[in-house]
Amino acid sequence: MSLPTNSNPSSVAQRSILSWSIRSVLILAICAAIYQVLGPYWARVQMWNLIDNDDAMRVLQVRDWLAGQAWFDVSQHRLTPHPISNIHWSRFADLPLAMTMMITRATLGGELGEKAAVFVTPVWLGVVYVLVGVKASIALGGNKSMIPAVFLVAGAPAALAYFLPGRVDHHGLQLILLVTAIWGLVSSSQKMAGLSGAAIAIGIAIGLETLPMQLILIAWVALRWAWRGNDVATQTRWFATCLAVGLALCFVATVPAEKWALPINDAMGRGHVVLGILGGILLTAGSHLSKETKVDRMGLVIRLLILIGIGIVVLSGLFVFPELIVPPYSKLDPLLLRLWLNNVSEAKPLSDALLSTTLGFAVFPVIAGLISIVAIGWAKGKERDLWVLAAMTILMSVGLAIFWQARTSGLAAAVSGVMAGGLIGKISEFISLRAALMVALVLNPIVPGFFGASIARMFEPKSGKFKVGGGAGCYTQQAFATLNQQKPGLVIAPIDMGARILLTTRHQVLAAPYHRNETGNLASYRVFMAKSDQAKAMVAGLRGDYVAICTRSAEIAILSREGPGGLMADLSSNNIPDWLMPLPKAKGSDVRLFKVQLDENRIGG
Repeated sequence: MSLPTNSNPSSVAQRSILSWSIRSVLILAICAAIYQVLGPYWARVQMWNLIDNDDAMRVLQVRDWLAGQAWFDVSQHRLTPHPISNIHWSRFADLPLAMTMMITRATLGGELGEKAAVFVTPVWLGVVYVLVGVKASIALGGNKSMIPAVFLVAGAPAALAYFLPGRVDHHGLQLILLVTAIWGLVSSSQKMAGLSGAAIAIGIAIGLETLPMQLILIAWVALRWAWRGNDVATQTRWFATCLAVGLALCFVATVPAEKWALPINDAMGRGHVVLGILGGILLTAGSHLSKETKVDRMGLVIRLLILIGIGIVVLSGLFVFPELIVPPYSKLDPLLLRLWLNNVSEAKPLSDALLSTTLGFAVFPVIAGLISIVAIGWAKGKERDLWVLAAMTILMSVGLAIFWQARTSGLAAAVSGVMAGGLIGKISEFISLRAALMVALVLNPIVPGFFGASIARMFEPKSGKFKVGGGAGCYTQQAFATLNQQKPGLVIAPIDMGARILLTTRHQVLAAPYHRNETGNLASYRVFMAKSDQAKAMVAGLRGDYVAICTRSAEIAILSREGPGGLMADLSSNNIPDWLMPLPKAKGSDVRLFKVQLDENRIGG
């Protein structure tokens, strides 16, 4: 016998239509929101108005590689042909953009596919970053860490900035690898410890900006083994072995054999690899010497002595590889250091920035670091080790950002987001949800930093007239439209224009913002600071075909001040020497372009 029902086909259909309508509206609303947020970035990418010079150079590197440039050749062949400059980047960092670009080019065509890849690649890398960061928070603080971790990992502006559409430089990938290494260590399993060691090796291969943080992770693993002994010996072996093997494989895979013996200190070189492999092997061997199953004083002393011995052996390698203790910019010409590098904001510490900038970036990790210290006393057993790791990594990263280079503020935000998510999850589980919400109100990347920065900004002087680079009128495809119509040749322009000219035109450039390009950069600045007749002779010697400046770039003021009466001062005051012929300025461009008029000059020669 069938049961009675109050439903009828008409009402079911009505509810189905209503449900479909609501879902459709929600989907449309989400799409509209995504368009509102991401639309302006697509407009920027379409104009090649990328955020940073390194983004432009990454596109060039991948473009040239896909066009047939060798895997081991990471030189930019249109950058200062006297000599060709190696820009000290790893092919590993090209892989995400290259894989995406091959797909988008095949489906959308050449130029549009290239721009679509530049737009999409940071977005999907950002998704990977959030997923890995949330996994690390859950491993640290339990399942209740998931929701706060999503907001804290994804919401920190200093870290999120590296995953905006168009940000295809290597810093986003470095954040992913650092968070992966932390995830591997807080997961407390041997295979995840191996993943951590491999992530550190790949991170070193990509760039040395995160090396201080990676050394902290390595030191924590070694000290934890000394303290815990056989309880963590297997994990220690997996980590050390994968680190050593990973460094060897990365070195062989990315550095050509003819450069293996070169003393390199601004990228992964012989010293980093030899000492890293040596340390990994010795730590693996040392962990086999401890077989006790409990922590005792004698075992602790023995392990500490072993660790001290490993440290002495590894550090003694600095006498064999002295380049490792030489700062990467130590040999840079003092003129370039003073006029160019010292004006690069991300290469300066946050302590030199405006107070509002410092507070906006540093308040969140400082609070996270202090609370992690409190958590050390709260936690017990092996869990306490994890909060020691949290405090070490957060305080190191924020210290680097404040006192070394502002670019490491992204590291501080990433590490703080992971650790803070785990901490809030722990508080929610063991104390109360209300207590967790109260902590989250203070421990987040938006509220404290935003209010502190807003208050500080009220008492600060207004910023200067122009930034060093100069803005969109100095960067975009349209800005160089006139230059792109000219026959290919060598363009003499200030440093910050170089990468953008290479990206948007077919020309060569003398200068670009890379410290290994010292010859070209120095020649460019000397041309612009020289008197007109001297500049003419220098341009002839360089076989320059065009001279370009951007009227909104701070480099005009810098070079005019340093070379009063020089070529840059003449050009900025519209006192054009007779050996330069002005070319029409494109609509919407702030670039002034001049064709060199010399009998001995041959365009493209």
